[in-house]
Amino acid sequence: MQCGLCLHGRKAVETHLQRECWSLHFYHYAGSLRTGGTLHRFLQGSASLIPPGSEGEWRFPPHASHYYAHFKCTAKAKGVPIPLLRSPDAMPPGFGNQFDELVRFFSSREHQRANVRLWDLLFQIAEPSPSLPAVEHLHPNLQIALAVIRNSHGQKLTVQRLAAGMGISRNQLTRLFQKEFQCGAKEYIRQIKITRALDLMEHSALSLKSIALSCGFCDLSHFNKAIRSKTGVCPTRYRQINSKNIFRPS
Repeated sequence: MQCGLCLHGRKAVETHLQRECWSLHFYHYAGSLRTGGTLHRFLQGSASLIPPGSEGEWRFPPHASHYYAHFKCTAKAKGVPIPLLRSPDAMPPGFGNQFDELVRFFSSREHQRANVRLWDLLFQIAEPSPSLPAVEHLHPNLQIALAVIRNSHGQKLTVQRLAAGMGISRNQLTRLFQKEFQCGAKEYIRQIKITRALDLMEHSALSLKSIALSCGFCDLSHFNKAIRSKTGVCPTRYRQINSKNIFRPS
């Protein structure tokens, strides 16, 4: 029904209730969850699954983020037991990266792929592999930054705002991007915006102005310069050559 990345910490305590949906969370921070009258403490890298109608009370550190997925289960089949909370040492490797892919599939409206990935994640935490350490390839702060960038459609995202949301300095975030991608966070954000714009020009009938705004460009002039620098041609010409949309714009 819904999934994404949540950033918390402005409030130390928050209470949420999903009346009809299950709630799957993967935590990038250490905190606590109270549900059903029981307090559960968890570490960074833990996952929780809360059934519909169960109220949850979370306590957060100053900068806290987690992936979430709210879903309904209508199939009446033999159930597979899954614990309410799965600790990091029992989590499968790469779980955070796979959850990030789920969010990307869902935001791209690839709902069938998102559904398949969700069920796979549930089976993975139902049958964990304790012998394998839960080691993510990317630095946790970099994972969060990438998820925020991918889900900031149409928003004017700055490196300063991105770093502040995680409680680190702009320079720290820039160093993480330089180490992993050989470019700064500002350039990475620009490339993501261009990639989104090229995809929309190829596969949608949106006007160029709508594409520019939805991808976070401040105006058509900046949009035109960015596309020309990437492709060597103006946006109109790029679309004429590469559009795969059957309803071609005039």
